[in-house]
Amino acid sequence: MSVTGLEGGCVANGSTCGIASGGALGIALLNEHLLMHGETHGDEAVLITVAKYMEWFDKTYSTTQCRERNNVDFHSVMGQLKYFLSAHKIIRCMLMAGGALNYLTLNSHLLINGSDVGEQEAGTPRVHCAQDVLKLVRKKTGTGNDRLERLSTVFDGGIGLKGRLCGAVAGSILALNLVHGFNLREMGYRTNVKKFIIGHINLMRKSPVEPSKRSMDTFAIGKDVVNRFKDAAGSIECRHITGTDFDSPQDFQEFMATSDRCGHLIQVAADIASKAILDNKRSADNL
Repeated sequence: MSVTGLEGGCVANGSTCGIASGGALGIALLNEHLLMHGETHGDEAVLITVAKYMEWFDKTYSTTQCRERNNVDFHSVMGQLKYFLSAHKIIRCMLMAGGALNYLTLNSHLLINGSDVGEQEAGTPRVHCAQDVLKLVRKKTGTGNDRLERLSTVFDGGIGLKGRLCGAVAGSILALNLVHGFNLREMGYRTNVKKFIIGHINLMRKSPVEPSKRSMDTFAIGKDVVNRFKDAAGSIECRHITGTDFDSPQDFQEFMATSDRCGHLIQVAADIASKAILDNKRSADNL
């Protein structure tokens, strides 16, 4: 459910392709045992592996960015028509998904193992943008998931340190969709199609959809969450927000330790997501 909002580059905003971000989470799943204990450098090893995957994705498909790849604006009528009426674009996305799956399943020699992971220095404070947002949202709303928090470290530094989708906004969308995302394992085909159509209509609306009229649609709520974050940060791209690129997990941690702005935006993202979850819960209770 939580990854519903990663479609189209974070609620169809054209940032990091959902196949790229989904693959990053897949790498975390494959190596979850390295993320279970805070006393190791497991999170760093997983992050480096995600960085290699993102580099492969960028080289293989020319970009990791949805809008650069498809050249469409999913928030406009013409953009959606341009995509959904183009068999070429849809087939290309399907082939990308297949290629990413092959990378993750057939290139096991590229994946890390426990013997590569050293011991972490005791007492070293660590910042993980998406994970910190998820933890704050859980504290504010009671909505959370231990596994998702562990896996979300792959969003550090714009997913694998590549400066793309900001981990803070990603964390806010992951949290939101723990409540409002699509549970494809339990949804029937008709329900899936109906929610998909309603969601994509709401993406094209120019004015925010009132909570009482959203029908708890994840795309309407998510679009508003992302827009609010943009108002605060000016962008949803990590390198635009930080003004820098990261060479290593250590470089990222050193930057985050002194970045008041990023610390503030983590709090902002958590507040925006928490408010959306609580507001829509109240609206649902009143229906």
